[in-house]
Amino acid sequence: MMTLDETEILKRALERERASRKAAEKILEEKSTELYNLTQELKISNTKLEQIVQERTSELKGVFENIIDAYVVMDLWGNVLKMNDAAVHLLGYDKRLEDFNLITLADESEVDNVMGAFDILMNQGAVTNFQVKINTKSGEQKLVQINASIIIGSENKPIAAQGIVRDITKDKEAEEHLIQSENRLSTLIRNLDSGVLLEDENRKIVLTNNKFCNLFEIPLLPEQLVGSDCSNSAEQSKNMFLDPEGFVERINEIVEKRELTLGDELKMVNGKILERDYIPVFSDSKYKGHLWKYRDITLKRRYRQSIEIEKEKYRSIIANMHLGLVELDKEERIVMANQSYLKMTGYSEDEVLGKVGKDILLAKADRDMVEERMKERKNGLTNAYEIRIKNKKGELRHWLISGAPNYNFNGQVTGSIGIVYDITEIKALHLQKENLLLKLEKSNDELQEYAHIVSHDLKSPLRSIDALLQWIKEDNKDKLDEASMQNISHIETTLEKMEQLISDVLEYSSVGSDNSKNESVDTNDLVNDLIKILYIPEHIEVEVHNKLPIVTGDKTKLQQLFQNLISNAVKFIDKPKGKIDIKLNVSSDYYQFSISDNGIGIEEKFHEKIFKIFHSLNKSKDSTGIGLSIVKKIVDLHDGKIWLNSKPGIGTTFHFTLKK
Repeated sequence: MMTLDETEILKRALERERASRKAAEKILEEKSTELYNLTQELKISNTKLEQIVQERTSELKGVFENIIDAYVVMDLWGNVLKMNDAAVHLLGYDKRLEDFNLITLADESEVDNVMGAFDILMNQGAVTNFQVKINTKSGEQKLVQINASIIIGSENKPIAAQGIVRDITKDKEAEEHLIQSENRLSTLIRNLDSGVLLEDENRKIVLTNNKFCNLFEIPLLPEQLVGSDCSNSAEQSKNMFLDPEGFVERINEIVEKRELTLGDELKMVNGKILERDYIPVFSDSKYKGHLWKYRDITLKRRYRQSIEIEKEKYRSIIANMHLGLVELDKEERIVMANQSYLKMTGYSEDEVLGKVGKDILLAKADRDMVEERMKERKNGLTNAYEIRIKNKKGELRHWLISGAPNYNFNGQVTGSIGIVYDITEIKALHLQKENLLLKLEKSNDELQEYAHIVSHDLKSPLRSIDALLQWIKEDNKDKLDEASMQNISHIETTLEKMEQLISDVLEYSSVGSDNSKNESVDTNDLVNDLIKILYIPEHIEVEVHNKLPIVTGDKTKLQQLFQNLISNAVKFIDKPKGKIDIKLNVSSDYYQFSISDNGIGIEEKFHEKIFKIFHSLNKSKDSTGIGLSIVKKIVDLHDGKIWLNSKPGIGTTFHFTLKK
């Protein structure tokens, strides 16, 4: 049986156990309550987290679908897992319709480039600004830029890759065009005929060219000057200019003002003249530097001075020349008139400038004709015509006008220029000449008629004398002695010569008055016919060495020309065996005939005289001294020339020309 103490001990132990159990239950209750509260809070948090994840997922989906650039997700072997519409549009492939590998789209030439980029992606976790040429599904080649990164899985290992693919084909082309343009511009500037110096805002050289170095005698290449400080360059080069201090001051003034400056003229010690431009460069209203441009205008200035001198010279010539010069605008108003023109009209410069010339000068009878000529000038035609005008005094004058259209630099007609020549006195002389020609023609007709009358009146008594002599000889045949018969014979010879002289004078006077029409004449037939008709002694041979041409002229006169020369040659041959040669030489404008003989010849002092009337070197009954005068007159009528070569005792050659 248990003792009281044991019972007490057990009771106390039981109470302590109950107390411990209550304490544990209380703690458990508190923890359960806390756990319940935590569970509720966790449920709320999970709900919020799910909502946030759902929202973020929706946002990412929207970004993925609506991103402008192509977005692609692929596995680690390049197989496309997901892509947006922009990627479909760029590559031509659609993951939703077919599987494809992104690496296989790379151009064959890019294999090494692609593998190198993949190594970087796998080792470093990302690749940026990677450029590669790809071939799309349609076969089009494009240049793309890729920014890609690795996707890490739950085990902290790479499971895929994602990237943005941007088409930079056009950007690259634009960049290349820009580079080419910059190169062309740089080449153009380097080779400009003007010296160019581009400075930045700190006056450091950005660009210059060979011409600038040459103008300023800088022994460096343009590329070597880039980056140099120009702050003190004016001081260094000032002694190259006639006004060194002025050169420096002007540069400092221009740089300080930063205003566009054009056409500054600089005179150099070596005689050159430069023209300088300053162009400030601003970007968004911020000063970025300036451009200097130097041009060598030495020749231009000298040329301008020469032009001014020539201009002044011709201005003086125009002002003082004897021809009138007038310039009209398109409305035919006078805009310029020289002194000669004013003198011709009698008006002062103030009285004619701005006036229409035809309104104050032109005679009414010529108005329609002048208006027609002015229309021609406005259409670009040049013309010349004669008009009648009345000067300020009311005197009628005759003018010859040569007019031409006046053009501006664009080839447009701006008016006209006229040169005026006063032909009033010439017209009067021309009228006098016409009257004189009429009188001369009348006198020639009267003289011709008189020559025929005189010839008839002179020959009639000669024939009567000859008849009386014949009667005397018949009636006194047996009564007259030999001396008387010889005297009668001399009288008969003189009568024959007198009659021949009268006939030749009549013929000479008729040569120039005959109005026969010109015709084609075969001189070959004409000469051969003459040789058959003329009396040529047996001891004389006539030879035609060339076929003679067909010429235009008066057939009768040409026949007389050849007949006189051949007869003359026959008459004066004194050799036992005579020879006459007829030859022809042809030039571009005329035929040259020659008739040679081996006769007595003619001394040189008589070569001119024999062509004058009544100059005969032989006083025989057959020579009147008119035959060669007629020959010369016929040649002159045919616009030809006649001359001779001769040596006494050897022979003579007559040359004459006839136009083709």
